[in-house]
Amino acid sequence: MRQPLLRALLIVPALLMLAISWYAVRWYVGDFVAEFAPRMEEKQMDAAEAAMNLAPADPWTHWVVAGLEKRSFLPEDLADAVRHYEEAVRLSPNDYRFWMDLGRAREETGDREGGEKALRRAVELAPAYAYPRWYLGNLLLRAGRGEEAFKELQRAAEADPTMRPQLFNVAWTLYGQDIESIKKAVGEAPAARAEFAVYLVGRGRLDDALGIWSGLTPAEKKGQSEAGIKIMNALLEKKHFHEALDVFSGMSPGIDAKPSHLINGGFEDDIYIQAGNPFGWQIKNDPAAQIAIDPRTQHSGARSLGISFQATENLTFNNVTQLIAVEPSTQYRLEYYVRAQDLKSGGMPLVIVLDATDGSTALGTSQPLSPGTYDWQPVTINFKTPPKTEAVLVKIVRAQCGGEAVCPILGIVWYDDFNLQAGGGAANPRDSRKGNANGK
Repeated sequence: MRQPLLRALLIVPALLMLAISWYAVRWYVGDFVAEFAPRMEEKQMDAAEAAMNLAPADPWTHWVVAGLEKRSFLPEDLADAVRHYEEAVRLSPNDYRFWMDLGRAREETGDREGGEKALRRAVELAPAYAYPRWYLGNLLLRAGRGEEAFKELQRAAEADPTMRPQLFNVAWTLYGQDIESIKKAVGEAPAARAEFAVYLVGRGRLDDALGIWSGLTPAEKKGQSEAGIKIMNALLEKKHFHEALDVFSGMSPGIDAKPSHLINGGFEDDIYIQAGNPFGWQIKNDPAAQIAIDPRTQHSGARSLGISFQATENLTFNNVTQLIAVEPSTQYRLEYYVRAQDLKSGGMPLVIVLDATDGSTALGTSQPLSPGTYDWQPVTINFKTPPKTEAVLVKIVRAQCGGEAVCPILGIVWYDDFNLQAGGGAANPRDSRKGNANGK
């Protein structure tokens, strides 16, 4: 009696382990086949149903079958898809994905109430995720419950900012381009307001965009600098220089950027080349023309801008530029100081003032520098802006070399105390040091 009983006791666990292993293998194979079925080029449904038959208690297999049936858009397949989504939810009641797709499928069959209930359950399970709220918001929108809908759509866009353009498009269409109504739908979040301003720029509504941007606090503007840069660049492209300067000023409270004012004219501050600063000095170095702030040489203050020319062949130089917003039909006086050491060339450096409207019309030009070595000398350029000019470009360039095949330039040039005055009045070189990038 003992030996048969002992054998039975040994066989039962072995059979149990075999059964569990067989069940686990079927589940694993079914799950694997279900995962790859939608990617197959043909017989996707056959593979998915085979996976479901192998693992009927796996919610994933039912979810895959439902998704494939939903693609056919046939009423009978859509109803079957709902049944499989419901089975997936029954087998895994805490997976928000199954509830989310069940809600969408129910609405497509005409069961909007059941769809809303399923989507609200998905939101409960994943409150920080974007898509459950997005689909619930769209369902409510189609049900004519706009206020409830936009609350969900706003929160979806907060969770996933890439959805904001879609939110703007929905609001733009629903509210017939009524900016005030759209602002309420977009919400009060600074990021949403700033991105909506960018959206309006794309729609050509520059005044509305600036109105929304102006409504942000200085701290919010600084925090939304990426959106501000997009607005500013769009304004620059449209040649709205004063509005672009206002946007730049809002993002850069430490820089005294204002019309008819040259920033950092005494080079007391470092020059940072970045896309979000089009109104400061723009410097582009060249191996044959090294440009740097020089703390050992200055006309006044502590520093100046030095350019070391080492070009033994031809060199096209226009590597130092500043964009300045100005008033139209106004007389201006640009003053600066320059010195040189062992300067030699047939095409000497000079400063030119260009109309920023086209970037090529010269409004004023200095004389080319003299060769040799000399101490600081003042230079003045008087010019008048045309009636439609809102900005000028101040550039350090080279004079033409008179048709010479090879035109080297050697030596060092220093510039300091750039200052722009409206009305042609005398400039005080120290004024250019006020209100620089560090607020000095």
